[in-house]
Amino acid sequence: MKYRAPLLLTLLVLVPVLLLGMLGYRLQQQEQQLVGLQLQKLIEQQLVSVDQLLQGHFQQLERLLRQRAAELHRLADPAYPSDRLRQFVKDSAYVRQLFLLDESGERLFPPPAGPLSRAEQHLVDRLQPLWRSPELFQPAGPDPETAAAPVLAGNDYLASGQLSRRAPQELAADRSSAFEAPALPGAPAAEPAAPRASGWIAWYVDAGLMHIYWWRDPQGRTLGFVLNEARLLSDLINRLPDSGEGSGQLGNAEIRLLNGRGDLLYVWGAFRGDGAALRSQGLSHPLGSWHLEYHAPGLQGETLDWFGMVVPLLLLAAGLAGLGYMLYREHGRELRLAQQRVNFVNQVSHELKTPLTNLRLYTEMLQDRLATEEVDSGVQRYLEVLTGESQRLSRLIDNVLSFARVQRRQLHIRTETGNPDEQIERILQTFAPLLLQRGIDLSFDAGIGRPLRYDPGVLEQILNNLLGNCEKYAPDSGLLKLRSWLDGSALCVEVQDRGPGIDAGERQRIFEPFYRSSNRLTDGVAGTGIGLGLARELARVHGGDLTLEPCERGACFLVRLEIQA
Repeated sequence: MKYRAPLLLTLLVLVPVLLLGMLGYRLQQQEQQLVGLQLQKLIEQQLVSVDQLLQGHFQQLERLLRQRAAELHRLADPAYPSDRLRQFVKDSAYVRQLFLLDESGERLFPPPAGPLSRAEQHLVDRLQPLWRSPELFQPAGPDPETAAAPVLAGNDYLASGQLSRRAPQELAADRSSAFEAPALPGAPAAEPAAPRASGWIAWYVDAGLMHIYWWRDPQGRTLGFVLNEARLLSDLINRLPDSGEGSGQLGNAEIRLLNGRGDLLYVWGAFRGDGAALRSQGLSHPLGSWHLEYHAPGLQGETLDWFGMVVPLLLLAAGLAGLGYMLYREHGRELRLAQQRVNFVNQVSHELKTPLTNLRLYTEMLQDRLATEEVDSGVQRYLEVLTGESQRLSRLIDNVLSFARVQRRQLHIRTETGNPDEQIERILQTFAPLLLQRGIDLSFDAGIGRPLRYDPGVLEQILNNLLGNCEKYAPDSGLLKLRSWLDGSALCVEVQDRGPGIDAGERQRIFEPFYRSSNRLTDGVAGTGIGLGLARELARVHGGDLTLEPCERGACFLVRLEIQA
């Protein structure tokens, strides 16, 4: 009890601060996550733009090669001349080798029967498994398929990757001058032929990657252009920003271009550091084995702004602590005032009890003496009023003192041996004149009939409060019945009247301190509202209880007191 108020005030300060701190921490975490997602989205957009830039090169290269394939087809009469094909390879800066397959997939060039150069023989050795897979030279759907490369038995060929192909994409309207190549000798000038079946193949062989563009002529023959990988890489790098220029766009970051083996091909940006990439994204076909990596320091989001979060919380805690301290002081002042009032009431009650006891004593002595003499009836009535009111005031003072002891946890039981039935008879004799004036007859069924060890003061004070309530709230009710009995080790007394009873909604509230079921002045009922609550506390201190029992009419209270052997 002593530390309850400081503890509650401490919780009043700490709980809101902790809740707001957790909320602020979660909000900052969510903001960091949002910033991280936005950064990842921006990084992804940058990498996608690089991929689209490289795809633009392949689109223009595809357009050029399709035009050259159409020119070679016009030279065929009906076969493709080998010297023209060799001359094309010799003059082209983009094509390292060329092959030709008939409609059944058999090789026409390099010539199967003719003498081959070292480069042509090397091409045959590396592409023989590809030519034996004619299904790879079919137009693909929107999503390119991939398949494992077949292995040629008895050859040093090593399939270390995958095959991919795709359908041709629509080319841009304009063509870069970087792809201008001299026309073939004797070839008529013509516009590019309408797009036919064609596509790209990324062929892995001997731990290397070959990019092949194939085109099928109207007779079903397939022309394959094996690109010059060094020139292709050079052209792709030329399309990317310079290392120095990229820093202006990326800031303190860099983008790395890596091949399928993880070898660094090119890098641009100002950041120079090791560690895992913030994001890695594969390129589109035919560069599907290559990927881009984005490196930068601390792009996951800045650290939490602890200063901006802690300072407001400290100010809030200081404000709440100041408010709590003021409330604590005010609460302590109110408690001290309340304690002073209670102490004053207790002191006054103690001071009143002594003269009141003397007043009762001499009033009862006078009443007993006048009872043997002939006196005026008015005098006798006055004495009865004095006796009744002094008894009522004595019970009120006893309630106040007992209630104060209950509040201070200082109420103790003082047991002695006595006959409960005889004590109940004496209490009823005390109340009988007053109850008769209120139109209430008494009936007592004594069921114990032997001495017991209990606290007579507790039983008397409980019955005084119950009988006093009957006198106040059940006047003219006719009969007030009491009965006593033993239930094991419990002394039981039942008090039942025939008054208006107690509403169901008030059956528990009537035991609350200072609660009265009616406070109207017209009722003519006076009291403090502590009687029933005090009676229940007294019964519980005695090891029992005071309960309101159901009955057909009026109110029925059951007192149970635990007796000692």
